[in-house]
Amino acid sequence: MRRLTLSAAFAILATPLFADDLALLMGVDRYQEFRRVGGGTDVVVGISALRDAGYAVSSLENGVGTDMRRLLERLAADAANADRLVVGLSGRFVTDGDRTWLLPADAPARPGLFSLDGAVSVESVLSVLAQAPGRAVLVLGLNASDTNEIDTYLRQGLGNLEIPQGVTVLSGPPNAADNIIVDAVAVQGADIMQFARNTRAVQVAGYQPRSLVMQADPAQEVEPTRPGDPSLSFWQDAQAANTADAYRVFLLGHSNSPYAAEARRRLEQIENDPVLLAEQAEDALGLTRAQRRAIQSNLTLLDYDTRGVDGIFGTGTRRAIRNWQQINGFTQTSFLTTEQINRIDAQASRRQAELDAAETRAQAEAERLDRAYWEETGAGGTEGGYRAYLNRYPEGIFADQANDALAEIVEIPAPADDSDPARALEQALNINPIMARLIESRLSQMGFDPGTVDGRFDADTRRAIRRYQGDADLPASGFLNQSTLARLLADALSR
Repeated sequence: MRRLTLSAAFAILATPLFADDLALLMGVDRYQEFRRVGGGTDVVVGISALRDAGYAVSSLENGVGTDMRRLLERLAADAANADRLVVGLSGRFVTDGDRTWLLPADAPARPGLFSLDGAVSVESVLSVLAQAPGRAVLVLGLNASDTNEIDTYLRQGLGNLEIPQGVTVLSGPPNAADNIIVDAVAVQGADIMQFARNTRAVQVAGYQPRSLVMQADPAQEVEPTRPGDPSLSFWQDAQAANTADAYRVFLLGHSNSPYAAEARRRLEQIENDPVLLAEQAEDALGLTRAQRRAIQSNLTLLDYDTRGVDGIFGTGTRRAIRNWQQINGFTQTSFLTTEQINRIDAQASRRQAELDAAETRAQAEAERLDRAYWEETGAGGTEGGYRAYLNRYPEGIFADQANDALAEIVEIPAPADDSDPARALEQALNINPIMARLIESRLSQMGFDPGTVDGRFDADTRRAIRRYQGDADLPASGFLNQSTLARLLADALSR
């Protein structure tokens, strides 16, 4: 076991973090509230190897949340100027399934989903590493068997990491993290992919070219830029395009250029990286925002959640594409080809047709039930039948017919004399215009539409009274008596 003598808490090397290559190593083996993680700080052993390889290295052992955050903020500030980035994290990790955090030494015994402020967000670290695509490595040291649930939302272990393009993630037991760095990442000419293939305990995710050498052999490195070299401008153009075709064209015309070896290396890297090839192929399609929205809409229709239809292919859309590719037997690159776009469109069209057909069948069945109910109720031509139909189908096929029929039924012609007992009982109440307006107002309040509230009991008022009486299971005469008036006023107040 390699080991350096370091302070138990915190060691930052004095090398300025404005170098071309940056590294950050953080490990925790002693937690205040959790059991010890064997070998949790072994990752820090890689400090000397990385420093010798030319990296500006920061390190932290058994750090608390504030110290971890300080180092990460420093790394994020300087990452944009780095050619190579290496981060090693080791200790106890927790996840909610999608996001993952490394717990600091002072983490509480039962960290909650909303109390992880001091923990290291692995997703945030990956975002920083994305500043150096193809030259960025994240090493994670953890016990794969630690998957115990902490609460409803958190468990120990790693979640489904969303790894940016060009970032390689190597994971293994804590006591193997230093081997990954010392024997592969920091060794001149060492192939990280070959090391991972030969080491059973190490898993690789993210960017996985056939060969990945972080420390090139000096004998194979590109010659320094030569301002007067005739191939320089062509080489700069090829670098700017950074595509397989660009490097092929460069090599075709400048096979003896001092930059030819690097061009061949980059060409081989692209040709053996299916994800990068897929990304470049999708870029070549020149999809408009409207076309991207259409793809998102189709994926959503097929039950692949793109987290919005906005024409922007973010992490939600890329995950939806990858899931669709997995189900449909394509390589899971998260980038689309013309064939795949056409197939998604065809599947969505078929799905929409199925939904339309199902809606048509449901509508036909609803109309059948509507008509059948009408035959049993309103078709009989009775007031009770009309009301029963409208109670079930207020917006039904025959609703207008039922309402018109009821309007005719409840219209009460005024008798030629005062011999009608119902009229006589109402007259005995001596309803004045003020009380009449109150009655009309209450009828309107309850939805029986007495017409204009003017204190005059016209045909509209009589129709409203009759509707109220029918609704209240009272004799529907269209006239009021003492008990009906009292109930009407009470009912209006209770609604």
